[in-house]
Amino acid sequence: MVKTVVSGILNQERQQILIEDGIITATGQLSKTDLEGATLIETNGELYPGFIDIHVHGGGGADTMDASPEAFQTIAKTHAAHGTTGLYLTTMTESPERIQRVMETLEPTFQSEGAQVLGFHLEGPFINPDYPGAHAQQHIIEPNIELLAEWIERSRHQVKIITVAPELPGAEALIRFATEQGIVVSMGHSAADLSDAQQGKAWGAQSVTHLFNAMSRFHHREPGLAGFGLSDEEIYVELIVDYRHVHPFVVKAMMRAMGEERLLLITDAMRAACMKDGIYELGGQMVFVRQGVATLSNGTIAGSTLTMDQAVRNLLDAGTLGKQEISRVTSQNQSRLLKLRKGVIAPSFDGDIIAFDERLQVTHTIVRGNLVFRK
Repeated sequence: MVKTVVSGILNQERQQILIEDGIITATGQLSKTDLEGATLIETNGELYPGFIDIHVHGGGGADTMDASPEAFQTIAKTHAAHGTTGLYLTTMTESPERIQRVMETLEPTFQSEGAQVLGFHLEGPFINPDYPGAHAQQHIIEPNIELLAEWIERSRHQVKIITVAPELPGAEALIRFATEQGIVVSMGHSAADLSDAQQGKAWGAQSVTHLFNAMSRFHHREPGLAGFGLSDEEIYVELIVDYRHVHPFVVKAMMRAMGEERLLLITDAMRAACMKDGIYELGGQMVFVRQGVATLSNGTIAGSTLTMDQAVRNLLDAGTLGKQEISRVTSQNQSRLLKLRKGVIAPSFDGDIIAFDERLQVTHTIVRGNLVFRK
């Protein structure tokens, strides 16, 4: 048995957390027996459940579409340094053959040295060509069950999330099929009106991809997909809080309208995250990064250079989130949606823990009891 003890401030008290074989087994003031044979990780910071990023394309110069274990490792290590303990590698809309290569790359033997790779998020190619965002239009196709089934098999059932435009021909069959496979269907890159969105939910969709971005606009007479995401009490919504994708006032209005119970903080980060400004590639297209803002040559926003800890600081600085809600929007909601034993520092949950200093900078990242980052 591998034992780790993490000490720090939990619930405003200095406590110790015992992790055995990756699972939390006790918290509080531990006994000498508990401490015997354990690796001790001492922190002076506040302890929180590790972040779960369900929508991240890359970081540290690497991208999911690079289709290499080295790229996956770089992404996992880069985001672990900013508090992410679990992530879903997110694809771009490229040729079916290119996507298949990505699916085949995540071997069962892959051992992350950073955040735990929890599976794939297929963003595209089953999206609306009128709302491509930074996705290459020439590779966008209508929903295809046979193709999805092939990718599921090639990935060894590691496809866990898929973004689909519910208004497309064939969307109903694909959404129902994906749901039967245990895949979370998220509606996005879509021209859906309210009726389309409601239908998508009836077929099995459970969330909305990066709310407000690359979707039908909210209007007081036609709420569209954005309005549906805001108002439906059973639908989870992703949100990119870099204050470039969504205006701070809109974020504040959204939080007041729906609270934090359904909010999924994401980065949508591309390979330039944690890198210098410059020219990068995303989904086969050239991306220009200036002052941390990633755009295509036509000015379209192309992912972000955001990290989860920065997204948290942005929400806290704007007064739209209290520290007590951090874990809800960064890990608890994600765990509930994807049925993970994560997001809570308590016995029987995974030992994924981060420590913040007084400036809300991550000082330690612990994944299933293993220290993967220390500042």
